[in-house]
Amino acid sequence: MRFRTIAVVVLLFASFMDLLDTTIVNVALPSIEKDLNATSAQLEWIVSGYVLSFAVLIITGGRLGDIYGRKRLFLIGVTGFTLASASCAAATSGDMLVTSRLVQGIFGAIMIPQVLSIIQVLFAPKERAGVFGALGAISGLAAVAGPLIGGFLVTQNAFDLGWRSVFIINVPVGIALFITAALCIPESRAAKRVRLDVLGVVMISATLFLLVYGLIEGRALGWPIGIWIMMGASPVLLAVFIWYQSRRDKKSGSALVPPSLFHSRGYSAGVLTSFSFSASIGGFFLILVLYLQVGLGFSAIDAGLTTLPFSLGALVGSGIAVPL
Repeated sequence: MRFRTIAVVVLLFASFMDLLDTTIVNVALPSIEKDLNATSAQLEWIVSGYVLSFAVLIITGGRLGDIYGRKRLFLIGVTGFTLASASCAAATSGDMLVTSRLVQGIFGAIMIPQVLSIIQVLFAPKERAGVFGALGAISGLAAVAGPLIGGFLVTQNAFDLGWRSVFIINVPVGIALFITAALCIPESRAAKRVRLDVLGVVMISATLFLLVYGLIEGRALGWPIGIWIMMGASPVLLAVFIWYQSRRDKKSGSALVPPSLFHSRGYSAGVLTSFSFSASIGGFFLILVLYLQVGLGFSAIDAGLTTLPFSLGALVGSGIAVPL
């Protein structure tokens, strides 16, 4: 507990790095398209692939930390995230960049769940409000910083790296986080034994992949019957997943997503609100920054500055939302 303050700074910075990567890449897309001759579908995968792999595995990442040690999984996540960022920066094709982004999301999903778990170990319940408030502020700050930092790096073209600099910046930060975390964060595990729902992970991964792949690739492929079959199978598999989770929750209490969570009106409302926000904001900014740069000829930094009013609103909104 001696280095608790340093430990929480490391955890908050890791969260900031992850959130930054969901927004910083948007302003670099036109440069990526030009340099790698990337297709529109690849540009969509560069943005959504990271979020998809992160979302699919984040619950599993938390469960793995409970089983094998939160500090250990945090360090594994930081290492993989940093190496995947280096792979993104070194990409020589659209496919390589998409694959690297998927891997980056996987290790982000291993790293980030440990942040909340370790905070709960380090701080007593009455002390956590301030830390969670700082975590909320970090979310708003990342929304502000992402487009601006990305726009600045691409426009300045430091060391002639161009768009690659938005990924390479994670490498020195990741190395510093790994060293500091290894020295300052204590190891912890779940008090009671928990099990991993492997079949649940496979089912929800397939459900999301069938839907997202169809939506992204359908237009480029001319909407063949196979794409419609994939998207139609997604809700069917989702229904099977819900049934399986309910059965597993009653039988062993180790469901990936316990249906009993949704008995809470607050939790259900929060999930619906979060889904609505995330589903709209990603698509909106993807189209906006491409329109500003490709359609109107804005520079990357000018496109980033155009998003500043929203980002500032997100920062203020996060500060207001935490106490409420």
